[in-house]
Amino acid sequence: MHKFLTFIFLLFSPVFFAQHMSIAGNTQDTAARSPLRYAVIMAVKLKDSSLVAYTRSDSGGFFKLAAIPVDTYQVVISHPLFGDQYYYLFGSNTNNTFDFGRIILPPKSHSLNEVVIYAFKDPIYYKGDTLIYTADSFKVKPNATVEDLLKRLPGIQVDGQGKITAQGKQVDKVLVDGDEFFGSDPTTATKNLNANTIESVQVYEKKNDVSSDNAVDDVQKIINLKLKEDAKKGYFGKMSAATDFTTFHEGELLANKFTNKQKVSVFALGSNTPRSTLGWGDMYKYGLNDEMNMQQNEDGSTFYYNNSNNRNGVPQTLKTGLYYADKLSKRAKLSLNYSYTNTQLKSRTQTRSQYFLTDSSYSTTNQSENLQQTQSHGLNGTLNYTLDSLTDLEIKPRLKVSLDNTSSNSVTDFMSNVGELTRKTNVYNTNDGKLYDINTNGRLKRNFKKRERLLVLTYNYTFSNSESNGILKSDNTSFVSAIAANDSINQQKKSENGNQSHSASLVYTEPITKKIKLEFSYDYFLTTGNQDKRALKFYNGDYSLKDSLFTNNFRNIRNTNRVGLKFIYEVKKQRFATGLRVRQVYISNDNLAANQKVTQLVNNVLPYLTHMYKFSDNARLNFQYFTDSRQPSINQLQPVPDNSNPNQIRLGNPNLLPTFINKFNASFNSYRMVSGKGIWASIDVVTTNNDFSNSIVYDNLGRTITQVVNVNGNYNANAHIYINLPLFKKVIELSPHVNGSVSSRANYINGQKNITKETSSGGGLDITLKLEEYTFAIGGNCDFNDPVSTLNLKSSLPYSSQSYNAYFSIQFAKRFVVESDVVYHINSRRTAGYNINYLLWNASLGRNFLKNENFIVSVVAMDILNQNINTDRNVWDNVVTDTKTNVIGRYIMLKAVFKFNSAKTKEENEYF
Repeated sequence: MHKFLTFIFLLFSPVFFAQHMSIAGNTQDTAARSPLRYAVIMAVKLKDSSLVAYTRSDSGGFFKLAAIPVDTYQVVISHPLFGDQYYYLFGSNTNNTFDFGRIILPPKSHSLNEVVIYAFKDPIYYKGDTLIYTADSFKVKPNATVEDLLKRLPGIQVDGQGKITAQGKQVDKVLVDGDEFFGSDPTTATKNLNANTIESVQVYEKKNDVSSDNAVDDVQKIINLKLKEDAKKGYFGKMSAATDFTTFHEGELLANKFTNKQKVSVFALGSNTPRSTLGWGDMYKYGLNDEMNMQQNEDGSTFYYNNSNNRNGVPQTLKTGLYYADKLSKRAKLSLNYSYTNTQLKSRTQTRSQYFLTDSSYSTTNQSENLQQTQSHGLNGTLNYTLDSLTDLEIKPRLKVSLDNTSSNSVTDFMSNVGELTRKTNVYNTNDGKLYDINTNGRLKRNFKKRERLLVLTYNYTFSNSESNGILKSDNTSFVSAIAANDSINQQKKSENGNQSHSASLVYTEPITKKIKLEFSYDYFLTTGNQDKRALKFYNGDYSLKDSLFTNNFRNIRNTNRVGLKFIYEVKKQRFATGLRVRQVYISNDNLAANQKVTQLVNNVLPYLTHMYKFSDNARLNFQYFTDSRQPSINQLQPVPDNSNPNQIRLGNPNLLPTFINKFNASFNSYRMVSGKGIWASIDVVTTNNDFSNSIVYDNLGRTITQVVNVNGNYNANAHIYINLPLFKKVIELSPHVNGSVSSRANYINGQKNITKETSSGGGLDITLKLEEYTFAIGGNCDFNDPVSTLNLKSSLPYSSQSYNAYFSIQFAKRFVVESDVVYHINSRRTAGYNINYLLWNASLGRNFLKNENFIVSVVAMDILNQNINTDRNVWDNVVTDTKTNVIGRYIMLKAVFKFNSAKTKEENEYF
């Protein structure tokens, strides 16, 4: 009750300033009503709990505190023989003298039959290492989503794609009551759950359960959304639909039902607008996983990175899903997640590439049309079972089945350095593929009676099989050479890929003292990959003649043993850890068609060191050094040529060695909860030995044969600083940021080593004004890039890009909202025809209806000026490429949203 009253007085009482205020009174004995001497009287400032003044009562029980600054105080009157008495004073220029008169101190203790305690939770507080935000302490619009709530929380940023950063570090997972919500995509929870269902937002770091060489992955940033008790019993959801009545449409359904033990959620999305491909999280949410590139670590684990070109074009998406979770008993908990995805992407791309050789150069212009259709089914499950009070078992099976159909038509003109047309090609590709992917992970965690002694056993099994069947047709016309003046390709291509991996790990932690721990680990990985490629020429009306040059069967086996030891020193202010892993990798690359075998035995010592120092709960300095290693993929090892683009033939290299990477990171972040001021800064440096690069051979027609090779000396370094400066009681926020990077990459051109060094720098400023009825924001960003190549100085072509944006949202007449955003893009120093400046302007006008304002109708206009286009420049090896791709232009839709919940409360308005 004491804390609750304290907060109420602080929140609703104004604090006025004057010169001085005084406090007086007379303390009395409870029973005898006689003067009480030697009582202690203290004046405590409520703002920061500091003791401002104190005194004792005299022999007559009288006391006086004079000449103390005017402020809001808690006055505590205490005596060793009696209970304490509390008063709250609110000083001002006119209210600065307080006389309590006779004060009767209560008895020391009371006998109570029943006690009910009400506790007030601070808006922001720490519980151990967990930062907790009390959701109701932060005002949001009626029925705001969790994403809107997160944007209001100090120290948390949410970008336009829904990616979340907390205290300067990207959030890896968003959980709901400790569980994944609709799979691993964090935006599913943040964009669809209502803020009024959240009791608190918990931010903490958790050790990664998956074994990896990458030490930075030892810790994950987690946000856990704790639901209110009444939100766990009932239902909520939303339905939305939008159309222009001719071409474009959007539709979405989300329904959730909760009980104390069960959670059931249904999700569906249909769209043919750019909103079907919004960003990194939506690649999972909307089923675009196959649009992402994949790379595999030596332990069989994979990571994905987004190919930005796949966000262009004209998309079409349908996805449905079902999530079910049930607490089967006090010991067992089961969750299941099924999803179906059907996506289509049509795109048209124009590209101009400049090729710089030692003593010459040429260029190409390319126009291509692409169509990709993907269907996939995914089933994920998790079973958690508590064997006893110290032992937990977790089993996670995963299954995915997908079908993929692609077709592309590409026309390329080759131009000499004087602009003469030398060659023309037309390449047509079709491909049908299917994939089966199974992944099962088991984890046994055993605690002991000795504090922090821990044993963790994990086992992971993966199996995947993919098949593809395609047609390659190519016509080539040369205008300057009698050799191969006209040739063509007509092939059927079939491929089957099988991969299987087993990984097991043991991690044992032994506390030596309260501050020191030792961690021992052992990991074993066995991975097997097989790729069977077949090419058939068109002969006598059918694809029946084997093309041996493009046919091969290849197998790769990796056997890895790794043992590690870590020393950990941890106290309240800092954590220091250092150690090393010793690893041996046996590699066997078998060319089954040619009966050739290459074996390798690679031994590495992989050290790492991390140190974290906490200046306070909200300010810390981190330093990390760790080593990493990546294995070549089977496509990089397979020695058969890949002529899917006859102008750029790629060839694998079975003699490739694993990379060895040194990574350094230093970061500092500081955030002041009351003022909202913060700074986040980091520096990253990466050096790589045996890096994967290209050895490219050019013929006299401009065709290339590229083989992956190992190179040494590659490096890159980058730094950034982000500052948040609230002004005028957080009504205005300034957010300046600067960034810079340098890199060096080596490759070989016609046998000659080429080194490309690139320097880039940039910065920007965002200004946001937030008031009750409207929000206004403006910002800008500039980037400059300067690549330099040693092979040909003419390839040193610096370029820049700028963007300036503005946004406003105004609520008027209680039920109307108008919103608009404008972004102006400037592209400079590109190839002629690619220096494109364009303005994107979107706007909406909406009104909510019904008693709870849960039905919203709005008119949404996108790209009002019809200028939208996507441009990009890429500098790699000795090639400078400018690209522009079609995107959806202007469209205007009528949108309706209906939100519902069992509490019958208002829902968040969505006008865009």
